[in-house]
Amino acid sequence: MDHEAAKKVAEAFVRFMETNEAGDAFADDVFADINVPEWRFQMQGKDAIQAWLGDEQPDGCTVPTWRSDAMLDGVLVEVEQHTGDEISRNIHRLEVRDGKIVEWTMYCSGVWSPETQAKQRAEAPMIRP
Repeated sequence: MDHEAAKKVAEAFVRFMETNEAGDAFADDVFADINVPEWRFQMQGKDAIQAWLGDEQPDGCTVPTWRSDAMLDGVLVEVEQHTGDEISRNIHRLEVRDGKIVEWTMYCSGVWSPETQAKQRAEAPMIRP
């Protein structure tokens, strides 16, 4: 997949993350494999994915920073996601066909509470954002 096509898919995916609205980003029969700390689950179908994300973050979220890298068959997207006062960092592997996501694999760092964020800043300050 070329860089421009990958960026378009990544932008649509980030909008989905922020708004809970799948729009045209996903194929109707998209498959998702979600990996979170100490758990893993799968689902299939655009409606199932949209319903799950809406339950997880009913008010949406903000994605202040993200980046994407084109792959042969899709795009890899790294995001920092803010939901209320909690944050998480996630990697999303998106397999794309005909401009739509057909497979989504997510690896999540876990949700960091304000207390965890403060501890991280105090004990392990970041050199880069």
